[in-house]
Parts: sequence; C-alpha cells; structure tokens
Amino acid sequence: MARGAGPGAPPRAVGIDGTRGGWIAVVVAGDRVTDVWHVTALATVVARVGAVPIGVDIPIGLIDRPRRAADVVARAQLAHTASSVFPAPCRSVVHAYRSGALVDHDAATALSRRVTGVGLSLQTWNLVDKIAEADALMEGGVDLREVHPELAFHLCAGRPLAGKRTWNGVMARLAILRELGVLPPDHVEDGDRVPPDDVFDAAIVAWTVAGLYQPSGLRCHPDPAMEWDRDRPIAMWTRP
Repeated sequence: MARGAGPGAPPRAVGIDGTRGGWIAVVVAGDRVTDVWHVTALATVVARVGAVPIGVDIPIGLIDRPRRAADVVARAQLAHTASSVFPAPCRSVVHAYRSGALVDHDAATALSRRVTGVGLSLQTWNLVDKIAEADALMEGGVDLREVHPELAFHLCAGRPLAGKRTWNGVMARLAILRELGVLPPDHVEDGDRVPPDDVFDAAIVAWTVAGLYQPSGLRCHPDPAMEWDRDRPIAMWTRP
C-alpha cells in the first residue's frame, strides 16, 4: 500500500508553493489533481496529508557560504530567466531568525556579510520566514524535497518558456500540465486571492515529487549532490 493512501487508493503526492499570505498546496493522486488548498502555515498541509512525498518551492538545505551549488546549477540551466532562482540565505541567518535574534533586513544582511562575505537581498529576506517554516519541519523529521517550478517546466518543455505571468507563458504551462494529467480544477479554494502562476507552480511540483513512485525516481541538481545539510543532500529535484 502506498504511503498516505487507503487500500486500493492511488498513491498521493503534494506540491507546495509560497503565495501571498501563506502557501498553495496541490495534491495529486495517481494521474490527477484531487485537492488544491490555500493555507497560512506549511505545517497545516503536512498535518492534512500525512506521510506522502511533499515537494516545496523553497530553499531546503542551508550552508554558511555565499552560494549553494544547487542555486548555481539551476541558474545556469535557466539562463533565460536566471532571476527566478533567488540565492538562499545562509544557515546562520535562518538560525538567528528562528531564535528571534534577528527581525529585520538590515540585521540579516549584516549577519550574512559577516558569515559569508555577501549581503542578503531584500527579495531573499522576504522569503526567510517561509524558509524558516520549512527548516523547522525538516528539523522535526518531515521529509521535504526542494523543487524549482521553473526548472521543472523548462525540462518538461525542452525549451525556454515565456514569463509565467505573460499570456504565452500561462498558455504554455497550462498545455504542459494538461499533457502531464495534473491540470488544476476550474475552482480553487480561496481562488479569488490566489495568483494563477502559484497554482501552476504547485501543480508541477506535485507532479515532480510523484516521480518517487516511479522506478526512475527523481534526479538531483547538481548530480551528484555537492553539499549536505543535516545528513541530507542539498539539491533541487526533478523527474529524469
């Protein structure tokens, strides 16, 4: 019996993407989307789905160096839209944020500069709270996989795609999700407050981690992994 599934039920997997005011989660079972949720806390999704493969579009695995190898490799593959790969904050910044010792961007960038020699962009600082959420869950034993939606879409398409908020980009991503069988439903919980690209991103993340049920499994970037955190490889994952 697959993890998180009842007798005879198709195996489930979950893709999660950060959005305004929380997270978007897309649940797939077999070859279709079964649920789309908008939640305020990542732990809420984990509590709802139990022990199933979970992919998250957020840096997982942190180091006290200027750049993770995973970010460098992803940016190289996404040269046409490298800005979509935000450099991850260092471990010290996230640790200080979780402890309450660090509460603003100025302090975060000063700490990052002391530890790594490189400051912290405001874009990355705005993700630190979500990165800290995922980091706390990982520390508690929850198995999360880092999946970058743009990398997943790019590899599925085999070519660069137009920006995800443009008409051509939206239609290209819809076509890919339709072909993969994980097209989100017409109506989404709290959909009036959720950007379409966040739902698409969560859907491709769900499809990606569902690859753990396939004989080929997942591929890590870089391959093989070059860095480790808490005895886990620091990598972005895609389906081969």
